[in-house]
Amino acid sequence: MAEVKLHTGPGVFQVLANVCRNPQEALKQFVENAADAIEQAKPEEGHIWIRLQHGAVGNGNNVVTLKRIIIRDNGVGMTPEKMKQVLRRIGDSEKISLALRGEQGIGLLAFALITEELHLASSAEEGKPSSCLVLKRPWLKTGRAEIVEHCPEHEHNHRGTVAYLEGIIPDIAAQLSRERIKDSLGQQFASDLRANLYALSISDGADFEQIHSQRFRGVKVLSTSLPINGASSAFAELYVLPWEMLDAHISLYGRGGTLVCPLSDLNDFKTVPWIDQRLEGYIRCDRLKRTADKTAVVQDEVFRSFVTELHKLEPRIQQLIQEVSAESQERRFTIILNKAGRLIDKFLRYRDRGLLANLTVITAAGVERGRTPSREPAAALSTHSGNGNGSTRTVLRTPNRAPSISLQSLPDDRAYYRSLYDPNAGTIVINREHSEFLLAQREDRRCLRYLFSIWVKESLLQEYGADAEKVADEMVGVLAEAEPLLW
Repeated sequence: MAEVKLHTGPGVFQVLANVCRNPQEALKQFVENAADAIEQAKPEEGHIWIRLQHGAVGNGNNVVTLKRIIIRDNGVGMTPEKMKQVLRRIGDSEKISLALRGEQGIGLLAFALITEELHLASSAEEGKPSSCLVLKRPWLKTGRAEIVEHCPEHEHNHRGTVAYLEGIIPDIAAQLSRERIKDSLGQQFASDLRANLYALSISDGADFEQIHSQRFRGVKVLSTSLPINGASSAFAELYVLPWEMLDAHISLYGRGGTLVCPLSDLNDFKTVPWIDQRLEGYIRCDRLKRTADKTAVVQDEVFRSFVTELHKLEPRIQQLIQEVSAESQERRFTIILNKAGRLIDKFLRYRDRGLLANLTVITAAGVERGRTPSREPAAALSTHSGNGNGSTRTVLRTPNRAPSISLQSLPDDRAYYRSLYDPNAGTIVINREHSEFLLAQREDRRCLRYLFSIWVKESLLQEYGADAEKVADEMVGVLAEAEPLLW
């Protein structure tokens, strides 16, 4: 056993809290190290395995919690001499003092944010017993580490490294569930996983399950390489969503396919189209340098070239967003208009047969009110039953009584109309640019109710004439405003 002196000191936890702001970020440091080791070794099939091990809390207690995380790779591995070099570099006093101002190289110490001890068993040669690097939380304040050449508990004989995160801090354990880790790593390492640079798997006691890259929604509109500062390049893959989604963003990846930050977090990209919530995807540029807290980028020549190339794409991306959004909205509106027609037809048939009072109402809280729900009225069908000799049964449905409804932009002199009736075509025309329709169309159910209220308005006008026009139109406005309060 050999002791190694680290220049960490009492302030190390302040530095670590700045580098890793949540447990997933701390765990990511070890997956990054494994990915780097695989990149150096270039095995035929690179693989990173993550195993979660649970155990009971206290004696005679039935509460089970996460006790240990094991991260194994088949990368380049380390000799005892390499371990000493790593520890001395991590514990260098200059690295610690400058970490808050942009330096890196202390990620291995992130274990202290999620667990009590780190045992890093590694071998640089297949068949040769591993050595074990040992770090413990209390040791960091005094700058101590150990290297054990033959660790009876953690020794193995394959090339690569196994990181044992022992004694997960109880308050942290709940934040490191299998699903949370899957979602986080699937996003953080999406670039490498898509490129099949290695496989990433996780297990919490059962079989290993492969972690796949984050799947993007919408229509792929761009997949291209960008020249960056001479011989290097970046790669962009972008998707346009049919409508705005609050969680839509573009992820920026750096070296090793690890996440730097959402692109719009950088000041150069806090503009359209990058902040458009209909755009998501990822951009990877291996030559970008991250700051120590890993949420920003060092603004050197490579970064400035990167910014310039992306700004060149902006007009094209904005056009693609408009084209895809318009096409998707048209398809969606067609579906909603068909639903509105079926709703009106059913309403008329139920009303004619006096069945509306029997319908069950489901409130926003999911509580049913009213009497027994009614099925489709039998009177709506005229049937001729077969006589048992194989003859077919004829089903005649009451003709559809739903009006034709269309969405249009109205002329300037009628732009304030919510709708109008075209007697020549027998069509109800909805003003697609009216503010109340624009508000209602964001959610299918709300849009359907708005269309139904428009039909009620136009029906009343045809029944009562011009005298009802103002009342009917204002009724639609009141219902549209009150929609968030209605079931």
